[in-house]
Amino acid sequence: RDPGGSLPPGEDKTLSPYFYVAGGDPETERLPLKETRASVQIAGVIAKVKVRQLFENSGGKPIEAVYVFPASTRAAVHGMRMKIGARTVEAKIERKAQARAQYEQAKAEGKRASLLEQERPNVFTMNVANVMPKDRIEVELDYSELLVPEESVYEFVYPTVVGPRYGGGADPQKDKWIANPYLKEGEKEPYRFDIDLHVETAIPLKELSSPSHKITVNYLSQASADVRLQESGGGNKDFVLRYRLSGDQIESGVLLWKGEKGENFFLTMLEPPRRPTAAQIPPREYIFLLDVSGSMHGFPLDTAKVLAKNLFDQLRPSDFFNVVTFS
Repeated sequence: RDPGGSLPPGEDKTLSPYFYVAGGDPETERLPLKETRASVQIAGVIAKVKVRQLFENSGGKPIEAVYVFPASTRAAVHGMRMKIGARTVEAKIERKAQARAQYEQAKAEGKRASLLEQERPNVFTMNVANVMPKDRIEVELDYSELLVPEESVYEFVYPTVVGPRYGGGADPQKDKWIANPYLKEGEKEPYRFDIDLHVETAIPLKELSSPSHKITVNYLSQASADVRLQESGGGNKDFVLRYRLSGDQIESGVLLWKGEKGENFFLTMLEPPRRPTAAQIPPREYIFLLDVSGSMHGFPLDTAKVLAKNLFDQLRPSDFFNVVTFS
């Protein structure tokens, strides 16, 4: 859940970046996406993503465009570059007020300027002023995302489709990013799409598949593989890659990475068995905390007693337990 409370549980996911025209309707007045390509490096539990997108001002007048990247709270933006015509603009981290002032000054001087801001803990926007007619904007976005396994399965999702977004109390007139455009179900994407991935883990890969797209997997070793689309396209639905590391026993491994400035890093991974047997489960210790205050008298306390008895019945002879009461 987003610490800022802007997303309901289960809705914290990364959505596709897009452009819309500042001051216009984000649903209709947006820069057409011509091409998008993603290159993904997965190291154990971390996905490093480089996105390249091509947009074009197909209108007949200069515009101010806003690039929006709605990321999950597990994602971090590391860099953003834009090439507008022959000029390249790279995002610099500044204090928000100072960055806004520099942007407004450059905009007033008729310069092609851009401004990257974090609207929410998980929504990044970048303003680009004075985009001329027929100008093409090439965007390069770098971000990383933590992959959290569920039921022993790791899942990486590259969002190709922008979905309707929960605003969490945002003002639709002020916070234009919440009204993002999106493809309807089954509608073919009007742009070129491609993605390639390199997966490397500290533990041998047990399964690797995509439920969303047909892929070609080239295993480089037991713990690494290259993944590509069997055919380009398929940008009308999110790309999903799933992999599993857990096997029949406890497994462990280490990934090493040599830094560019003398710093070296390692990532240690431990995976429990996918389906542990009773013999593999060590003795456990339970502490049951029970409220016995006056407000628990009668039905509440009787219910707590039944629950405690049911829990006690599940303990094994090797387990330890204690009961702590408070009032």
